[in-house]
Amino acid sequence: MKLYIKEKVFSFHNRYFIKDEQDKNILEISSKAISLGSKTWIKDPNGKELAYIEQELLHLMPNYNVFINGQKEFNIKKKFKFFKNDYELSNNYRVEGNFLSHNFTVFNDKGEKVGEITRKYITIGDQYIIDIFDEKDYILILTIIVAITNDIDRAQAASSS
Repeated sequence: MKLYIKEKVFSFHNRYFIKDEQDKNILEISSKAISLGSKTWIKDPNGKELAYIEQELLHLMPNYNVFINGQKEFNIKKKFKFFKNDYELSNNYRVEGNFLSHNFTVFNDKGEKVGEITRKYITIGDQYIIDIFDEKDYILILTIIVAITNDIDRAQAASSS
């Protein structure tokens, strides 16, 4: 399953759509522009919440809880490492790649590649291609990708201000 994200360069709210190969909006990603900690929702085209990602505060490193269909499924913690982004997932999935350029791969608890995100360059706005190899777990894989890319974007925005 191939999915596409095209983020607007200038936006007054944090909202973008995930499109399928026919350029049809299939999911909406939205975040509160102003909040204590990051809060992100993944919704279907009818506005039904499929997943929610919430940053826990009062941790030395970023820490996110992931809820799918209203149930807490797992936690993502950023590990402390110099010059490298590394994340620990409580569901025994792992993520490898170049986080700063938004190119990384998600592996399941059996070590199988289940998804990857690739950033397209020389475009207006940010554009990404998401490949999900196991469609039955696409929301779980997508929550991992969205949480990590949101964390990277927040860190880059904080360091540039």
